[in-house]
Amino acid sequence: MIRALLFVALAAFALVGAGEAQACVCAKQPLDERLDDADAAVVARLVEVRETSSFPPQRTLSFEVDQRVKGDIEETFELRSSAQTDCELDVEEDVPVGLLLTRKPGGEWQGTACSIVGAGDLVAEGGEPRGGGIKIVIGLLILALVLSWALRRKVRGTRPRLPGAPDP
Repeated sequence: MIRALLFVALAAFALVGAGEAQACVCAKQPLDERLDDADAAVVARLVEVRETSSFPPQRTLSFEVDQRVKGDIEETFELRSSAQTDCELDVEEDVPVGLLLTRKPGGEWQGTACSIVGAGDLVAEGGEPRGGGIKIVIGLLILALVLSWALRRKVRGTRPRLPGAPDP
């Protein structure tokens, strides 16, 4: 009887001491620091998922890159992630997602649930400005138009008639 009560008391004590199950624990760093620590960063879409028959279980995910933010990465790349854990990389197919990637010593890309960031946040933090060349061309065209207009007026000797201005 005493053993039974002791067993029940120990079991209750063990259950009271047990906390909630822990999910994947990610570092609480600002995005700019996480981006600096990553080997590559992209906005990409999941194309295919393959389960590997290895121990520990792994998944190989194939992605197509929408935009490179950091690093030299191919247009289509494969990423290895642990499977059947709290930290497995779980994203929907054909939805843009921001990824902070780490390159393993063998050269393959690796990611976890902590690798996922908002696509917009990632591009805003580290994205390259787009359209730089076209902006320069448009600016030069506007400058050329203004200069040609000013030179033409100077050659003709015309001045604008402004209200309240003295006559020449």
